[in-house]
Amino acid sequence: MMDGVGRRASVVQPMPVITPKLKPAQPRLAENRLFVVGMDGIRRPVAAPMTPREVVANIQAPAAAELPTWHMPPFAWKRPVAAFGLVATALVASGVTAHALATPHTVTAHADSAHTQTTAPAPAKLAPAVAAPVPHKTGLQQILNDFVAANGDTFGIVVKDMKTGETATINPDKQIASASLYKLFVAQRIYQQIDIGQLDYSRAAGGDTGRNVDQCLTVMINISDNACGRALGTVLGWDNQDQALKLEGYKGTTLATPQQTSAGDVAMLFSRLYNGTLVSPNSTQRFTDLLKSQSINNRLPVGLPAGTVIAHKTGDLDGVVHDAGIVYGPKTDFVVVATSGPWSTPGDAPAMFADLSAKLWNYFEQ
Repeated sequence: MMDGVGRRASVVQPMPVITPKLKPAQPRLAENRLFVVGMDGIRRPVAAPMTPREVVANIQAPAAAELPTWHMPPFAWKRPVAAFGLVATALVASGVTAHALATPHTVTAHADSAHTQTTAPAPAKLAPAVAAPVPHKTGLQQILNDFVAANGDTFGIVVKDMKTGETATINPDKQIASASLYKLFVAQRIYQQIDIGQLDYSRAAGGDTGRNVDQCLTVMINISDNACGRALGTVLGWDNQDQALKLEGYKGTTLATPQQTSAGDVAMLFSRLYNGTLVSPNSTQRFTDLLKSQSINNRLPVGLPAGTVIAHKTGDLDGVVHDAGIVYGPKTDFVVVATSGPWSTPGDAPAMFADLSAKLWNYFEQ
């Protein structure tokens, strides 16, 4: 024996192979006299529970355990080393198994067969790049609010995008002396009467103008001729138009003395003219062309790029300063009406109108 003591050989029954399930050895009857040689060389009855080390040793080399003790291999001392290697291998194997269980599998269908393949874990997603901040575009209403805050609350303003309908206002219903803006409503009523056959372009305008209706319409609009304005108002009957105007929705406008209007009413007239609902198509074209030929261009047109088309009408009287019309741009067309006053120095007003016009152009067209 390994301890150097001679002993009578005993017949040792073959040691049962222990399965990898590693269940504890079941006790056997004493009379079977089965022994198991432990790693330390000491024989023990199988009935005695084996230590974990002995279990590993018997799994590693079952053939050696089946031999009689005197036939032990000469290198039996290497068993502990082998057992240690087996333990390490088992630990590595258990780690591989755990990894395999944790690795997702997908079944990929092919035309000829189905194959199971291991899908590598998805790469970590990179944080999205932070987009450059988009410059905030000031809203249309805010543009008007800022303009009035800088220039005083003496304005009535209406701005409307004729393509989208976007609208912003400042004091739209505030009545103010209309000055020459009354000529817009006189022209509307003249064109309406021509459309229904009650007037003719060739009729004399009267009022010592020496012009007919057509000629007075032209100079009343494009050079704001006052004599023709009075003459055509007389043809209509100054006091006979207000009821019709109110029925059409112009609640802040009157042609009777004192002549008044509001930014909202003027914007309504220009919007209807643009949409073709104010007068007949022929009259719409003639009226629009006259407004585009306006010769007083020291206000809204100044803030627009050179060559921009604007159909507009100005007004000046006793400290009030107005300008209103339709601006035709490459991206959109918009109505802008600005009434103002009274001014102690009316000469300060045109630059403010130009500033407003430039801001609106930048908003709609840039």
